[in-house]
Amino acid sequence: MSLWPKEHGAYGQLAFPLVTSLAVAGLSASALLLALSAVAAFLAHEPLLVLRGGRGGRARLEAGRRAAVWLAVTGGLALLGGAAGLWLMPEGTRWSLLLPLVPAASFAAALLRTDAKSAQGEVAVALSFSLLAVPLGLAAGAPLREALAVAVAYAAIFVTATLAVRVVILKVRGGGSPGAVRATRAAALVLAAAGGAGITAAATSLVLPWTTVVAAAPGLIAATVLALGTPSPARLRAVGWTLIGISAAAALVLVIGLRSR
Repeated sequence: MSLWPKEHGAYGQLAFPLVTSLAVAGLSASALLLALSAVAAFLAHEPLLVLRGGRGGRARLEAGRRAAVWLAVTGGLALLGGAAGLWLMPEGTRWSLLLPLVPAASFAAALLRTDAKSAQGEVAVALSFSLLAVPLGLAAGAPLREALAVAVAYAAIFVTATLAVRVVILKVRGGGSPGAVRATRAAALVLAAAGGAGITAAATSLVLPWTTVVAAAPGLIAATVLALGTPSPARLRAVGWTLIGISAAAALVLVIGLRSR
C-alpha cells in the first residue's frame, strides 16, 4: 500500500501558502529549511496513521515495517529541518513559529485520540498550513505585514471551505446528522462573515494590505454558497477543483499585489 498522504485536499493547503510565501518574500536558507520541515512533517502523517491502526489492522500488518522506516526518515527530516531553520532565522522572528505550531499541536492531540477527521482536526490543519506563511515570510526577509497578508488570506479561505465541505459530508454520513449539519453550517457562515469583516477592517486601518481582501473574498463567497447550497456529495470532486482554482487565484493576487509594493 502507498504511504503517501491520502487527504488530497491537504496537499493544496500545504502547497499554496508555502509557494506563495516564497514567491512573495524570496528564498533564504532558513525559509527553505522550514519549508522542508513542513513538507516532511506532512509526509510523516500517513505512516504514523498506519502504525496507530488508523488504516486498519491489515494495513498495519502488511505495511508496518515500511511505515516505521518512512516515519523515522520523514520525522527526522522534520525535526532537523525545523531546528536548522529556527537557528538560521533572523533574531526577533523566531516567535512566529508558534503560530503554525499551536494548531499543529491541536491536530496532534486529535490524531492521538484517533479523531483527526473531526472538525477540530481539520480546522487545525488548515490553520497550521496557512499560518506557516508567517515564519516562512519573515525567515526570507519579508515585512510582517506582508507575511500576515498571505497567512490571513489562506486561513480565511481554508477554514471556511473546510467547514462548508463538512456540511456536505455530514448530510449523508451515517444516514445524515441534521443537528451537526446546522451547527457546522452556522459556524461556516459566521466565520465567513466575520472573516470578511475583520480582514476589511484590518485593511481599512492599514494593518493588512487591501490585497488580502481581494485574495480572500472569492474563497469566502464560495464557502458561503457551498454551505447554503450543500450540493450532492457526488459533486465533491468538482467542488474540490473549484476550491483549488480559488486558491490558485488567491496565490496570483497575493504574489502580484505584494511583490509590486
